[in-house]
Amino acid sequence: MKLRYLLLSLVLLSVFMHCTWKYFVPLCDTTSMYWYHANERKWNSSGKILVLGDSQIVSGILPETIAELEHVPVEEVIYLPKPSQQPEGIYSDTLYLIPKLPKLEKIYVNLSPLNTSKNSITDAHKQLYYSFSKLQSSDLIDPLLRKVYFPNLTDLLWKIIIQIFPYFGLSSNLNRMFYDQTVQTDLANRRLEFVRIQKSMEEKSGAWIWKSIDKDPSITKEETFQNLDTTILAGKRDGSIQLWNKVIQTWKEKQIDVVVFRIPFSPQMEKDLDQKQGNGVADSLLESMQSEANGSKVKVYNFKSIFLNQYEYFADLTHLNQKGRDVFAKVIKKELLNHSDPTAKGM
Repeated sequence: MKLRYLLLSLVLLSVFMHCTWKYFVPLCDTTSMYWYHANERKWNSSGKILVLGDSQIVSGILPETIAELEHVPVEEVIYLPKPSQQPEGIYSDTLYLIPKLPKLEKIYVNLSPLNTSKNSITDAHKQLYYSFSKLQSSDLIDPLLRKVYFPNLTDLLWKIIIQIFPYFGLSSNLNRMFYDQTVQTDLANRRLEFVRIQKSMEEKSGAWIWKSIDKDPSITKEETFQNLDTTILAGKRDGSIQLWNKVIQTWKEKQIDVVVFRIPFSPQMEKDLDQKQGNGVADSLLESMQSEANGSKVKVYNFKSIFLNQYEYFADLTHLNQKGRDVFAKVIKKELLNHSDPTAKGM
């Protein structure tokens, strides 16, 4: 009898959490809010073009731009990038989406030192996956994904617990509300961001100038960033390289054309990367992808050096603002539509 009451209590608790956790998401950080809304994206199963990647694409490339490049209606562009995305997330999405997209012809994706090295974003991605992504069978079956997401039984149990009791996925966000004064003073702004992200999902498939609310954010040449240090990005995360190679191989085996972008960071960050050799691993991987391309299946466009003096094009260290996005759209249209040498930019 006691066991029955316990199980009933747990079921009711799970139902309560699933019905109410959405009211706490607007109190979370920007990336968590985006992942939450990304689950509600509507996409066309007859789409021909798939866009994957991280927040550099979210902030830097509109689905309309891709539609213009491919001469297709924007409805045929499936726009699914997410902030803090890593190659394991891109590979997981690939295994999930390809069987559901019988007309898929081409994939656009971005690669940078942020997803070839072991850094804080790597850990953030794993937590976001636990908190907001549905557990897919391929994540358990594929050895590379299983090694990254569930290296031990404890991690798998934690993911299952969060699936059943979603409040646990928000715990790190909610806990900070009680001890972090920065979070406490930012709650009103977070609610506004929540609404903006929701609107972007409805109108632009999630394309959104990062952390913008009412005006286009911009940095200046004189602006300094105390925490800017790209030393860690010079290191190689072996798992990332394996996953990038695996996902490219998967796309090629499915006879899908691939366009890989290296989207520029702000001048401050690009210069720091250059000084600390932070581009080495990513550049080497981009060159390898291009040299091993199967005919014309894989094209690589490295744009890291195009905005080294245009501070006003960036919302922060890593994201283009609206002005930068508009200029970048012209750049990639010129490069791709003119069929110029894809290795010309910074390779």
